[in-house]
Amino acid sequence: MREKFLDAIYKRLEKEPENLNLQRQINLLPKSSICTIHSFCLDVVKNNFFETNISPNFRIGSEEEFVLMKQEVLDDLFDKKYEENDEDFLKLVDKYCGYKDDDNLKNLILRIYSFSMSSAFPDEWLKEKQEMFNVDLNQDFSKTIWGKILVKELDESAREAKNNVESALEITTKYEELSDYTLHLEEILNKLREFKIHLDSSWDEAFEYYQNTTIFPNWPSRRNITIKEKEEAKQIRDCGKEILCDCCNDYLKFDSKSALRDIKDMYNTIKALCNLVLEFDDLLKKEKREKNIIDFNDIEHYCLNILVKKDENGDYVPTEVAKNYSKKFEEIAIDEYQDSNNVQEQILTSISRGNNIFTVGDVKQSIYRFRRACPELFLDKYHKYSLDGNENGLKIKLFKNFRSRKNILDVTNSIFESIMSSELGEIDYTEDEFLNLGAEYQDSKENVTKSEVIVIENNRDIQNDEESNNQIEEIQELKEEEIEARFISNKIKELIKSKVLVTDKKVGQRPIKYKDIVILMRSTKERSTIYEKELLKNNIPVFSDGDSEYLDTIEIQTIMNLLKILDNELDDISLVSVLRSTIFEFTDNEILEMRLVDKEDCYFWDSIVKSVDSPEISENLKEKLKKFIAQIKKWKEEKDYIPISEFIWKIYVETGFYNYCRFITKWKS
Repeated sequence: MREKFLDAIYKRLEKEPENLNLQRQINLLPKSSICTIHSFCLDVVKNNFFETNISPNFRIGSEEEFVLMKQEVLDDLFDKKYEENDEDFLKLVDKYCGYKDDDNLKNLILRIYSFSMSSAFPDEWLKEKQEMFNVDLNQDFSKTIWGKILVKELDESAREAKNNVESALEITTKYEELSDYTLHLEEILNKLREFKIHLDSSWDEAFEYYQNTTIFPNWPSRRNITIKEKEEAKQIRDCGKEILCDCCNDYLKFDSKSALRDIKDMYNTIKALCNLVLEFDDLLKKEKREKNIIDFNDIEHYCLNILVKKDENGDYVPTEVAKNYSKKFEEIAIDEYQDSNNVQEQILTSISRGNNIFTVGDVKQSIYRFRRACPELFLDKYHKYSLDGNENGLKIKLFKNFRSRKNILDVTNSIFESIMSSELGEIDYTEDEFLNLGAEYQDSKENVTKSEVIVIENNRDIQNDEESNNQIEEIQELKEEEIEARFISNKIKELIKSKVLVTDKKVGQRPIKYKDIVILMRSTKERSTIYEKELLKNNIPVFSDGDSEYLDTIEIQTIMNLLKILDNELDDISLVSVLRSTIFEFTDNEILEMRLVDKEDCYFWDSIVKSVDSPEISENLKEKLKKFIAQIKKWKEEKDYIPISEFIWKIYVETGFYNYCRFITKWKS
C-alpha cells in the first residue's frame, strides 16, 4: 500500500514538479501508520504494556496452540466441576449432553466464548444476554425480541399465502362455472386479513384466532366441473395453505404467558451457562499469562482496555493514551469497513476526533459474519450519511468497477437485482447499487466474449444419443462435483483451442493461456482435489490452495491418536487408527483376526493382549503384537519425563514417520 501511494505521488510530481506539498508527502510517507488493525493494536499494547497485566516480552501463539490449550483448560474445568459435584453444572450436563460424553456442552462453551470475543466487553455482553431471559411474565410475547422474530415469520407466511390465494382467484374469476370456488377463495382472503389484524394487535389475539378459526376450509366438492383450471387453482391455493399452516403450527402453539414462562424457565440455565463461559475465560487467561502468549482477540481487547475506561457515570471514555493517539492522526482511513466488528469500532472511535474518520467498504462483499464481522456498523453509517453531507457525515458512492468487462457487470447486476434485498444480503440491490464499468478494454468487435450462465441438470436418467452406453454408465456413476469438474475441464480446453484474445498489461492483446483462467468456488476444502484430478486428466496444469485444515491432516491426526492411546489405551478408535497407520502397518485382516480372539464385548486393547498367547494367532502376527506392546510400554514410561515437544519429535524420528510426512508433503507440492 505504501508503494502504491509513492507511485501515485511520483506520477503526480511528473505533472507538477514544483509542488512542494507533494515533495513533503514523500518524506512523510515512511512515518505514516499503514497497517492492519491487529498491527496497530499490537503497537498500542507493546508501547503501553504497563497498563495491562501481561509481560512485555509476550508472544503471539499459533492457532494450533490455542486449539489444544482451550481443550486442556476446558477438560480441567469440567474435571473440577465433576469433583465438586456442582449442581448447576450437572444440570447443564443433563440438559445438553448425551449418555456417551459431554462433548456437546464443551463445544457449546467454546462457541459462546468465541462469539463473545467479537463484542467490545465480553463479560458485560454475556451478562446482558443472560438478563434478556429474565422476562416480565405480564408483557405481550410479541413485544419481546423472540416474539418479534416469530411475528415477522408469521406475517411473511400470511402474505405469501395471500398471494397464492389471489393467484388462484385470478383463475376462477375467468370462468362462471367456478363461481363457488371464487366465493371460497374470497372467504379465505377475508380470514387472512382478519388474521393479519390480530397478529398486528397482540400474540394472544393471533393465537386465539388461529386456534378457533379454520382459515382454509375444505375445497368445495363439485364433481360435475371437469375443466382443468379448477385443479390448477386448487394446487395454487393448497400451496398457500401449506405455507401458512406449517408456520402457524410451528409457532402458534402457546399463548403469550406460556411462551414467556418457558423463556423465564431458561433463565437459570442460561445464567449457569454464562457463568461457566466466564469461568472458562478466567482460566484460559491465567494459562495464557503463565505461558506468556496471547491471541489476536487478546490483542484487540488489551488495546481497547488501554484506550478506554469507565467514568463516574459508568460510560466508556477515551484514556490519556487514546487522546495522545488522536492528536497524532490527522485522518484515519479504514478499508474493508464492512468486515469490522464492535471491538475494532470502539478502538478506532476512541482515537478519532469525531470528524476525521474516512471508511471505505461495500456491504455486498461482507463475507466474514462467521468471524463475527458486523456489517450493521457499515449500514448504519450508509443510511445516516447523505450525498451532500449532513451532521452525521458525507457519503461518496464509489460504484465504478475496474476489474471486469461490461458483459460481466451486466449479468451480475441482472442476477443480484432479482435476488438481493435488505432481508437477503443486507441491502436492496437497485440501480443505485449497480456496479458500473470503470475500466477501458481495447477489444475488437470480433473478440467481445459473451457471459454465459450454464446449468448442469442433475438427472442421471437423461439419455444422449451421441454417447455410447459405456459413457452414459460412467457419467451416472460420477458424483455431482465430478460431473461439474469434467464439464469445466472440457470448457477450458475449448477456450485454449479457440485462441481467444485477452488483454495483457505488458504486451497488449495475446491468445489466452492456462494461467489466465481461474476457477472460483465457495469452498475448496473438499472439492479442490476432485477438480485437480479432472484437470490433470486433461493435461491442464493446475494449482489449488485447498489444502485440508492443519489439525485434520494425516500427519497430525496419526500422532494425535498415538498420544491419546499413550494416555488411555482403552480408546478403541484411536488405537485401531494407530494400528492401521504407516507406523505399525497392521492390515485389516490382522485387526479382524485379533478381534475374533475375544468375541465378548470388551476393549480392543484386551483383544491385543489375549492375541499374544492365543493359539489361533499366527506366529508372524504375534511377533508384530509383541513389538507393538513393547513400544507402547516404552513410550508410556518416556512421556512422563521427556518434554512434550521433544517426545513428539522422538516419535516422528524413531518410527520413520517424519520421512513419510516429508515424502507426502513433497508429493502434494
